[in-house]
Order: sequence, then C-alpha cells, then structure tokens
Amino acid sequence: MHWPLSRTATRLNAVLVVCAILLSLCAGRLLQVQAFDTEGDAAAAAARLQQAQPIPAARGEITDAYGSVLATTEPAFAITADPTLTSPDAAAIADVLVSHLGGQPADYLPALTKPDARFAYVAKKVPAATYARVVAELNDRELKGIYREVDPIRSYPNNGLASNIVGFTGWDGKGQGGLELSMDDQLSGTDGKEVYDQAPNGNRIPLGSNVLDKAVNGTNYQLTIDAELQWMVERGLAQQAKDTKSKTGTVVVMNVKTGELLALANYPSFDSNKPGAGKPDDLGNRAVQSAYEPGSVQKVLTMAAVIDDGKAADDTRVVVPGRIQSGDLKIKDVWEHGQIKLTPRGILAKSSNIGTVLVARQIPKQRLYDRLRDFGLGQPTGIELPGEAAGYLPSRDMPDYSRDQIAFGQGLSVTAVQEAAAVAGIVNGGVYNPPTIVKGATDTNGNPVEVTRPEPRRVVSDKTSTMVTSMMEAILDRDGYQKMVGVQNYRSGGKTGTAQRYNADCNCYRGRTTSYVGVAPIEDPEILTYVVLDDVRGGDSGARTAGPLFRDVMEFALPRYGVLPSTTKPTTGGQEW
Repeated sequence: MHWPLSRTATRLNAVLVVCAILLSLCAGRLLQVQAFDTEGDAAAAAARLQQAQPIPAARGEITDAYGSVLATTEPAFAITADPTLTSPDAAAIADVLVSHLGGQPADYLPALTKPDARFAYVAKKVPAATYARVVAELNDRELKGIYREVDPIRSYPNNGLASNIVGFTGWDGKGQGGLELSMDDQLSGTDGKEVYDQAPNGNRIPLGSNVLDKAVNGTNYQLTIDAELQWMVERGLAQQAKDTKSKTGTVVVMNVKTGELLALANYPSFDSNKPGAGKPDDLGNRAVQSAYEPGSVQKVLTMAAVIDDGKAADDTRVVVPGRIQSGDLKIKDVWEHGQIKLTPRGILAKSSNIGTVLVARQIPKQRLYDRLRDFGLGQPTGIELPGEAAGYLPSRDMPDYSRDQIAFGQGLSVTAVQEAAAVAGIVNGGVYNPPTIVKGATDTNGNPVEVTRPEPRRVVSDKTSTMVTSMMEAILDRDGYQKMVGVQNYRSGGKTGTAQRYNADCNCYRGRTTSYVGVAPIEDPEILTYVVLDDVRGGDSGARTAGPLFRDVMEFALPRYGVLPSTTKPTTGGQEW
C-alpha cells in the first residue's frame, strides 16, 4: 500500500509540532529550576544528603556516702550493618562476630543479609573493648559493611549490694526500679544530635556541613548509704531470716540527728546487673513499699502522744487488770496475770497491751489520731524511692475499739521506714527529720545540684522525748534481754514488736511479724536500728528473732561513726508502784 505525499507532509508537521511542545515544556521547566526554584531544589538535594546521628547523654553515677560507686555507665556500642555490603561476606562476618560475642552464626546472619535494606542492628550493648577487637579482625580480613552506634551499658560494680535502693535499668537504658526509676529524668540527662552530609555510598562528605548539638549528661547522686555497713547489714539479715525461718525481712539503720538512712536492707534481694534472674516480688523495696501491723513497737508512739498531752508521766500509777473489755471482745496481755500496778515505764518494759490501752484512753481518740499523723503515720514520708506506701490509719471518728487496737499496734499499718522515722523523731529531742536516702547531687562538671527535701518539725517536747527515751531503756531490765538486745559498751533502749500477720489469701490472720527497734547511746541517741522479720516460723518474739541482729548492727555501726561509749550507769527500777 502506498501513502500519498500529502499524508507524509501532514505527519511530519504533526511530529514537529509535538517536538516543539516538548521542547517548550523542557525549556519552561529548565527556566523554573534555574531561575525560580534554585534555593528550594538545592535545599532538597542537601536534605537528601544529610544524616542525623543521636548522641546519647551519659547517665549519672550513683555513689554511697563515701564515694564508692554503686551505679555507673560503661562505654559500649550497638553493632550495625549495611546488608548491601555485608551480604556477600555474611558467613565470614558472622564467624568473626561469634568468636568475639558468642552465640551461633544464625544469630547474626538475618541482619547481615536483610533484603532491600541499607541498615540493620546486629548486636547491642557491646563493650567498647570487645567492639574494637571485632573491628580490628574485620579490617584484617577486609570485610566491609559493619558500623556502630553509641549504646552505653549501665553497670553495678557491687552486683547485689543495695540493689533494692539503687534499682536497675531496662534494655532502653531507662530506670525500672529504685533510684534509677524515681530519679530517671535527672539521671538520664538530655541527648544531643549531630547532623552531617553523607554520600550515597554511606561515607561522610569531608567538606560537607556538620552541626553538633551537644548532649547534657545526667545528674550524679551521692547517697546517705554506707556501702560497708550496708554489706554487713544485708548479710546479717539474710542469715537471721534463714535462722528464724522468716519469709522476708527488712532492716533500717538511721542517723537520728538527720534522718539519713545509713543502711536499708531487704531479704530476699536481687542483683541489679541481672534483674531478670530475680523474683518479681524481690525487685522492689519492702522497707518503703510493704505495709504491716507494727505490733508493740507502736506503744512507743502511743506513750509519747499521751505523755506529751500531759495525761501521763513516768511516775503515773496505772492499775492493770487481767482483762479489759473493748467493744465485743476482751483484750489481754501475752502473759497471764491478775491485777498488777505499773507505771508507764513498766507498761513499756513488760509490753502490756492492757496498760497501753488504759493510758491511751486518757486522751480523745481524735487527738490520738492527730498525734499519730504528726508522727508521719497514714501518709508517705516523701523518701526519694519509688512506690512508697502510705500505710493505713483509721479515721478520726474511728470506733472506740479501733482506738484501743491501734494503741498497741493492731488495726493500722505502717512501713518500716515510716515507723523508724517516727521513733527517731520521738527520741531526737522531739524533732522529726523526714527520712532521706540522698546526701547530695552534682552535674557533669561537679557543680552542686539543689536537692529539695521537707523541713524538720517538732512532734513532741524535749521533756517528753527525754522521758520516753528513758522508758525505752527499761526493756533491758527483763530477764535475758541484756544478752539478746544489749549493746556492748553503750547504754541502749528499744521496744519489741510481735504482731499477727494478715494473710490476703485467706482474708484472715495467719503467722506473725516480729521486730525490734532500738537506739543508742540512750543519753543522747545518735543511731537507730529497726529490724522487721515477716512470716516468722522459727521464733516467738521480737527480742529473740530480731533483737540479736539489732545488737550486731549497733555494735558495728556505733564505733564506725565515732560514737563514744557510755560512761553513765543505766536507769533501773520504777516499773511498779
């Protein structure tokens, strides 16, 4: 078939018109790019070349009162790969990684051969020295495509020491327990960032732009804890708990003058380096998170409240019957007796429930409630640890029988730190110091960082404090108590506690919690130790179960802190009339 020439000319004209239109469009776009959108396109091109690299802030250190490191950060890296470069030599690279990091080649091959990707994580939290050895061998064998990111490791040099205080961090470096959690924002600091130009092959462009936003490292915290004393207390508690067949236990050692905790032990505990190996119930801090009925230790607070209100004194005469009616029930003492005549000193020394109730009834129950609130019960103390329990205190309009119960330590609940701080306030001339675990803080340059804490407050008069403290010494008049709880070379005073243990499984009382709180020297108390053993199966009193550990701790702590031995004779007698 033949086309007419006119048709050919028509087609040629049409092609030329189309070409002219396309050239016009190209010229217009060229004009737009070169004359009008030069800055926008240049910025877009530059943005495609830019790479942002985070600069993690160094997490702050945690040390004890004398500078011993309890938590620190060690340099480490996350190993990354460009699979387009590592895939051809994946087996060889995997062998190098196995030789330095352990595991099997199959642990690394998926990342090294990841399809359609220029980036993959191969391993995280690799110590800097180990990473250096990996890179050295890869370079020797001319294996390409392995890179790094800063990925520091949180380390606890003393392993399980003070783990319930210090806590631990998660895989992301964030605090998960203890001070690591409660102070996470301050410890973490603020991450920085580096933005630089990168060529398509992944290499940094030497003369490209480079913008650095420096990281601000976290705050360093110095604790009030004495690592050596903490070590001794933790081991003593573990042994005492085993000897008394106790399920759990806590010990609080406090500077009476300041409210600073010198030791705070939990049993069972865990290792901050291996939190996953610990039981979930052991990862917290029972001394601030677990509330329990304090038993007869509470009698110190009751007696202080009544004496301070002027309704009793050390020579007050109390006729104590063998039973006393309270609501629908009758209260009795742990030992059988008929009518006896005791002073408040004798009531504390013999731990008489009936005598304590009779004394407590001398003030309105609303007033007793107010005084116990003054001592810090029924509310968090504000200590710098997470998850603090408030405990339980019946309301001001409580029934009369509830007033009787809380007078001798039942029907209310406290934490070990809460009760220790209350007793410390009573014996400290009547001045309550809110308990604290933080001594001070500094920034990355060593400059002080302000640490806020509640102000001390007066809870009883100095006269009341002296009277109650003297009464606490009377416990040593009881047969055998000097051997169990007496502190060699120091006059001391204290109070035992034995309480029925509430069991949530049966919604009933089953088992017992035993305790002993004491202070020394009694003439001017400086150190308080409070031992609490829960679900005790190998003992029947606070003196026999908790007392010996109190004695051992005090005989270690008092000389360590330069407390001079007592030179005066103990106060005896005055328990009966």
